[in-house]
Amino acid sequence: MKWFKFLCKPEVIYGVDSVFSLSEIIKKIKCRKILVVVDKFFSKTDKFTQIKSIIEKEVDFVIFDKIEGEPTTEIGDECGNFGRENGCDAVIGIGGGSTLDTAKGASILITNGGRIRDYQGLDKVPSPGVPKIMVPTTAGTGSEVTFTAVFIRKDEKKKGGINSPFLYPDIAILDPVLTISLPPEITASTGLDALCHAIESYISRKANFLTECVSLGAIKLILENLPIVYSNGENLKARGNMLYGSFLAGVGLANAGVTAVHSISYPLGGKFGVPHGIGNALLLPYVLEFDMPQIEEKLSKVAEEIYPEWKNLSDQEKAKKLIEKIKEFLTNFKIPRLKDLNIPVESFDGMAEDALKVSVPIENNPRNISKQDIIEIYRKAY
Repeated sequence: MKWFKFLCKPEVIYGVDSVFSLSEIIKKIKCRKILVVVDKFFSKTDKFTQIKSIIEKEVDFVIFDKIEGEPTTEIGDECGNFGRENGCDAVIGIGGGSTLDTAKGASILITNGGRIRDYQGLDKVPSPGVPKIMVPTTAGTGSEVTFTAVFIRKDEKKKGGINSPFLYPDIAILDPVLTISLPPEITASTGLDALCHAIESYISRKANFLTECVSLGAIKLILENLPIVYSNGENLKARGNMLYGSFLAGVGLANAGVTAVHSISYPLGGKFGVPHGIGNALLLPYVLEFDMPQIEEKLSKVAEEIYPEWKNLSDQEKAKKLIEKIKEFLTNFKIPRLKDLNIPVESFDGMAEDALKVSVPIENNPRNISKQDIIEIYRKAY
């Protein structure tokens, strides 16, 4: 029997209009001043106006709303300095993964000082940050339940994650109403990111019977509901299922980790600005094909869960058909190929070297992978 540990943080509040629980939460954490980190898009919505009115009845607060796209180390530093200079002793992140990561990063800068770059890596944060409340407005990254915050180092054109148990949020509020306003393209890219988290955590070397149950549940929810919310963003039930699926995928990720898909995708974002979810999604089928010798049985189980009519096929047949179904699924969302993103073939060698340096997901991949293997995956995705 496999030895494992399973961690599930934070406290989670889920449901329609659950954001109104903020009032009680603020009383519970007994803070004096809150740093509210919110993305530029959501800060202009009526929902955010409502949220501000909830917060201002309970405590003083300041707003940081400069996040556009994936966060850089500089924006993380600016946010943390802003919170520290204003004497904030708690953080609320409201937005997508970029916003939540920035809020988590700011929380540790407020107490530890320094810069985001000082803490990129594994277990480099010396002490806890201020209390963190995460309110996702996208169903994608799962940042509200993970110990990671990812920032781009612009000068190096590379991404780097802060990975520390001190980054786990204290409370996560999952209110599907807040995701209603997401446009289709962001609904797709964030939802596909969650799908990658779910599949990768399911096949990872660190997976165990608890994480496999969680990840499999996430895979099913996302495959069933993402096409619905992409075509009809007002469908609240499907939005709720996506938020739940994203959360489960985040729990799977936090315990079992991701695999080579993420490592190979990082250079696409760092060097060429490809959105994280899109980069992961366009690579996913080709990494799965590479991993087939090691994951055939696992993919077969996923296939049986989603397509019970395949139960009499062999494991290999079911696994191959599932990968083809995933490719077909991605066409619903107009996922580009590398050539459509103007990524030159001659950059593959350098990108493969950079991907190997994102070592934890590489080591967690179910099949050992080399630089040449990664180049071939880029070629297939071209």
